[in-house]
Amino acid sequence: MTTFETNRLRCQSLSLRDYTDFEAGVEPRWKGFSNPYKHLIEGPSPLKHRIPRVKCEPEFAEIGLFLAIEKASNEIIGSAGFHDFPDEKGMIEIGFGIVPEKQNQGFGTELLIGMWKMICLRPDVQNLRYTVSPENKSSVHIIKRMGFEKVGEQMDPEDGLELIYEKTSKEFRSSGL
Repeated sequence: MTTFETNRLRCQSLSLRDYTDFEAGVEPRWKGFSNPYKHLIEGPSPLKHRIPRVKCEPEFAEIGLFLAIEKASNEIIGSAGFHDFPDEKGMIEIGFGIVPEKQNQGFGTELLIGMWKMICLRPDVQNLRYTVSPENKSSVHIIKRMGFEKVGEQMDPEDGLELIYEKTSKEFRSSGL
């Protein structure tokens, strides 16, 4: 299991057992924290994409999905994860979500920065990517404020039009974020 901390968050990757529990339709037994907002249980969840991937490639669990646990309350308030291992050019794409009750408090930015700091320790990561719907004004604002540049657009079969933002890992590390 991979873990890291930010100022207000303790983050840990889901274990193989957690993925097995979720696949069986059971919420894992969390030790030392709770899930009062039913994150990953109710509402949108990346688990439908992550579970099959982890079954095929168990080592993907180390970067596939991280719980964001608020230190002050010991509650899961969101999650973030990478869509895949870095590709042949060193590009890695991230996705994240914060429960509605904790949005607009800076947790999304803090989680993204923590995730990118952690993944930039890998020598095979050269480029960070974030894709977002143009209608998701909050996420567009976060990514622009972090200095990511829009490099294109794509049509996602599930989510529709997405804007593509990128920044090199070198630029991110030197940005002081």
